[in-house]
Amino acid sequence: MIGAVVLAAGASTRYGHRSKLLARFSGQPVITRTLAAVDKQPIRPVVIVTGRQPQRLRKAIRQHSGQDRRYRYVHNPNYHHGMAHSLRCGLRALPASCQAALILLADMPNLERRTVARLCRLWRPGLDYVRPVCRGRPGHPVVVARHLFAELAALAGDQGAKAVLEQVPKERYRVIESPPGCVQDVDTPAALRHAQKTFNRADSENQTVSIHSSFMV
Repeated sequence: MIGAVVLAAGASTRYGHRSKLLARFSGQPVITRTLAAVDKQPIRPVVIVTGRQPQRLRKAIRQHSGQDRRYRYVHNPNYHHGMAHSLRCGLRALPASCQAALILLADMPNLERRTVARLCRLWRPGLDYVRPVCRGRPGHPVVVARHLFAELAALAGDQGAKAVLEQVPKERYRVIESPPGCVQDVDTPAALRHAQKTFNRADSENQTVSIHSSFMV
């Protein structure tokens, strides 16, 4: 079984005085747009690690995502210590039945559900990790095998999983070419505006394809 750790405890220092996860993206908070990518996926539980404004985040998720029984909340009071501390909190909250964890950044509103689905299908026991790439650029989320949890938990500061994953031999991981949403986080207001433009453009193209298809029927 694959569980998920959603890293939603950042201080949003580059975004400004507001929480970037509560900023609006296509009519809903960034965090719920991101969580939509794990909807109807073979993933449980979904551990959401909160830091800044935990009650507001939980309220926003309930309002837009409902009472998903897979969701478990873990508050990290020391979120200022960096991402590694939040990752540790999330991994420790996963049950022993989870063979792997999908590690997901909470500020990726253009992440596509099909990307997550492909990662889950591709991972199997014997692989250390599976991750998306976009034009050679490593993306998120990453499915990581349980036997790497201890090494990930030993990280400090703002270190992400990169320091551990770089040590994995090539034959023990897989990558999949994925749409740009897997490399598009929103650390700044400008990044959020760019992500929204990307979404609007893709939505417009999809509508055009749908109209053309209807004429062909």
